[in-house]
Formats: sequence, C-alpha cells, structure tokens
Amino acid sequence: MSDQQQPPPHGDEPGTGQQPPPGYGQQPPSGYGQQPQYGQPPQPPQYGQYGGDGSAYVQPEYVPPTPYASWIARVGAYLLDYLIVLVLALIPAVIGVVLVAVSVTTTTESTSTSTTAQSEVTNAGLFAFGMMLLVLSGIVAIGFDLWNQGIRQGTKGQSLGKQVVGIRVIEIATAQPQGAGKGFLRWLLLVILFNACFLDVLWPLWDKKKQTWHDMIVSSVVVQA
Repeated sequence: MSDQQQPPPHGDEPGTGQQPPPGYGQQPPSGYGQQPQYGQPPQPPQYGQYGGDGSAYVQPEYVPPTPYASWIARVGAYLLDYLIVLVLALIPAVIGVVLVAVSVTTTTESTSTSTTAQSEVTNAGLFAFGMMLLVLSGIVAIGFDLWNQGIRQGTKGQSLGKQVVGIRVIEIATAQPQGAGKGFLRWLLLVILFNACFLDVLWPLWDKKKQTWHDMIVSSVVVQA
C-alpha cells in the first residue's frame, strides 16, 4: 500500500543522535590545567631553626675546656695579687712617710730655737725625698698591677695570684690567653668597674658562666688551670 507508513531508516530514530566519545567534553580532573595563583610569594626559608632532617635546631651551649673557676678561687687570687702590690708599694711608702714626718718635726722645733741655714736645707731635702718616695710607691703599685694582671695575665693567662690558686683567664672563642692588648683592657675595666660598683666582683656568684662584667665586655672566662 502506497500510503502505508514506512519505518524510518535505521539509525535515524528520533532522540538517538551519535554519542560523543567517552571523556569528550568532560571537566578535567581536579588540579589539571588550573592556573597558578599569583600574588602569594613562597615563604622564605627559616634559617637556623631546623636541621637537615627537619628537626628543630638548637645552638649548642658553650662548654669550657676545663670547669669554671669558683668565686672563692677568684677572690683568693685577687687577694694574693694585691698583697704583692701592697708589700712592694709599702716599703717606699713607709720610708717616705718617716722622712716627711722627721723633716716636719725638725722644722717645727727649729722655729723656737736658733737654727742654721744648713739645717733648713737638710729638712727641706728630707721632705722632698720623702715625697718622692711616696709618689714612687704609687707608681710601683700601679705599674706592678698593670704588668701582673694586665700584660702577664693577658699573654700567659695567669697573674701570680691565679698561678698560685690554679686558675686562668681564656678567650671564649679560642680557649687561649687573650694577649697583652685585651689583657690591658680587661685590667683597666676591672679597675674602673671595681671602684665604680662592687657588684662587678659579685656577679660571678649567679652568672651562668661565672663572668664578671669586665669578663663579658672582653669575652673572657676564668677556668681551672
């Protein structure tokens, strides 16, 4: 029959268009092809905080080559050093005081009696010589202390007192004597700080490295010899 409906051609059924190949038009997997996020610079590395294995880095504590000297040992060395200074300076000082006293006494007595010009010259000479000895005693005290606790201790690490007690001064960085230059600076700081504030000498009692203030300034520690 001519007007009988013919079945549509095979493959032309309505709603049955060709399917796109698998994956076509699908969204790419997460993270694929995404644009990098600008404006967020990477964090700088934290130097000195972590070691190569990621563990926290802790700066090692300074350990002296020998134990720190006790406060009593340091005080004993100071007393011995200043005892030597006292003995050396006391000899010319005593002689000077005696000569000055004799000259003054003789001059006072001569005012009530008739004196000659020769005796006046003698009294003046005794007074001048006595004063010279007093000045000399001060020079001896300062000079010897500078040599003993400055130059000698700087080059050898020990003053005479520290040598007797068995302790020495060393540089923290090298564990060796500091040299004459730093030895002089350390002595000068000791003189200034000791006279300005006695707390400098007491500081090793509670300091971790048993340092005085003048030790801290010149980076030195006192250890057992």
